[in-house]
Amino acid sequence: MQSQGHDMSLDAVPGQMRAKRFLKQLIQTGQIPHALLFSGMAGIGKAHLAKEFAKVLNCLEPAAADSCDRCASCRKIDGGLHPDLLWITSEGVFIKLDQVRDLRKRIQYRPFEGAYRVIVMEDARKLREEAANALLKILEEPPKKHIFILLTLEPQMLLPTIVSRCCHVRFQPLEDTQVEQELMRTCQLQPTRAREIARLAEGSMERAKWLVEENRIAHWKEILGHLENLHNLSMIEFFDLTARWAKQSDDLEQDFLCIKLWLRDIILARLVKDHRPAFELNQIPAGIRDTSMEYLFSLYDQIEEAVQHLRGNANKQLTLEGVCLAIKDSSYGQSSWDSFSQRR
Repeated sequence: MQSQGHDMSLDAVPGQMRAKRFLKQLIQTGQIPHALLFSGMAGIGKAHLAKEFAKVLNCLEPAAADSCDRCASCRKIDGGLHPDLLWITSEGVFIKLDQVRDLRKRIQYRPFEGAYRVIVMEDARKLREEAANALLKILEEPPKKHIFILLTLEPQMLLPTIVSRCCHVRFQPLEDTQVEQELMRTCQLQPTRAREIARLAEGSMERAKWLVEENRIAHWKEILGHLENLHNLSMIEFFDLTARWAKQSDDLEQDFLCIKLWLRDIILARLVKDHRPAFELNQIPAGIRDTSMEYLFSLYDQIEEAVQHLRGNANKQLTLEGVCLAIKDSSYGQSSWDSFSQRR
């Protein structure tokens, strides 16, 4: 995002006050580590802040531990034209050994025109093992005036030896109001619609912008209808529904996210007096509403497990059947609770 007017670059990044404060302290003290690890959920500003930090490090007219956002260096970085900002992404599924070898050759020389060469590795969990080991050797003996910024969802997705050589900066989900304001600014949404999407985005701008796309919200409301009606279905109707659902879904993992939000609303409605639900909960089946909290938490964990199985290429229909059977059981009693793990 190009900042406007007199906004300084770091301050133009929505949210992440702790991360921005920490990075400014590094600039002020001059104690800049050779490697930083930015971790946190997708769509909360890790890549944006990495770019803005590169601007600060190379700004020709810095002020107050931030960039001017106007000089030739800042403009080049904004335009993706600065020779000392290297952005490494996966080639296909992985970040490969050849990419790290090529990086090693490029960092043998001093920065071309900036004070620092900044290397941003997007989605560092995609490093193949041999590429990760090659990167580790670079981080063990980093060249001067080179700053590495690794981006990942969770630090445990990386080799512990790589994590140990990085200064870890944790990013937080954005506040609903921050997401809402960004949606109004960047997508020209009306306040009511921006507010509805922000509540469903769980602090992620990436997810919010995904939800803005045509019919996403309508599709999620259709899923809620399925969930609220599960307890009324015969088993034949149940298996017909899950078969059609699995076949027609573009992204079953996102569908499971919708189910998790729905269940979280049900849990929080019982735990928090003034909880504001993400969804309008029209018809919560009595069984779900009255079942034990232990069961609800267990069900939430089962859905999270199902997501992991999907990522491991599990059968979509069987995985969906398992989740829906567990929800249906909560309405009819827990007689077939074991069906979830068996069917999966």
